[in-house]
Parts: sequence; structure tokens; C-alpha cells
Amino acid sequence: MDKTNTWLIRVFAVVLICVSLIAFLNSQKKPSLLRSKPSIEDLEYKAFLLRPKPSIEDLEYKALDKKRANAEFAAKRDFTDYEKYGSIIFCNASFNSRIESANYSKQMEKYISGKEADLSEWDTAIKDYENERAKCRDFNP
Repeated sequence: MDKTNTWLIRVFAVVLICVSLIAFLNSQKKPSLLRSKPSIEDLEYKAFLLRPKPSIEDLEYKALDKKRANAEFAAKRDFTDYEKYGSIIFCNASFNSRIESANYSKQMEKYISGKEADLSEWDTAIKDYENERAKCRDFNP
């Protein structure tokens, strides 16, 4: 075989491999939303497209949720430090963060339900946290 035939066979083989690879990758694509069951992320995106500008109330609820999540994270972190070091300071900080988290949850519940919100559950949780905070003691691990 001469060199031109060898090069033509090689080029044909490379083109055939590329075409096969492209066909395989196209068959692996995610099906469209019309043909498949939409996921939650897709539904949230569609909801975002239906109302692209969020209202002030939505932003306020998201801010409360973010503050609640931060307070819960701080409570867990401080309680871990309390278990590690045994200082009353970390115990009090942990329960203060739990009370703050319960207050944000209470505000979120009131925001969702309005005037007919039943906030007694959050009030009892706050009282329980305050009672537990009074039991904080120093100990040496």
C-alpha cells in the first residue's frame, strides 16, 4: 500500500470514531421536560420564570429562614464546644442560639399563617430552652 491510501484509511477511521462519539453523546442527553417527569429543581426554575421578580414578602421569609439556619448552626457549634471544653459560657451561648432559632421559627410561622397562627408550641419550646439554660454548669472533661 502506498502512503496516500494509508492516510485516507486513517482519516476515514478518525472521522468514523468522531461521528460515533458524537452520536453516543447525543443519545446520553437528558430528555426534555415535556417527555420526562420534572424534578423539583426544574419546577422551582419554572416557578422562577413565572414570577421573575420576587416580592418583598418572599425576601423577608428567606431572610428569616437564613437567620434561623445560622442560629441553629451556632447552637450546634457552641454545644459541641461545651461538650469539648466544659465551660458554662458555651452552654449559655448554645441555649441562647436555640432560643434565637425558636424565635425566628415563630416569626416564620406567624408570617405563613398570619393572625391565626398557633404559636403556643414555640412559646413552650422557648420556655424549655430557658429552663435548660439555667441548668448549665462547668465541668472538666
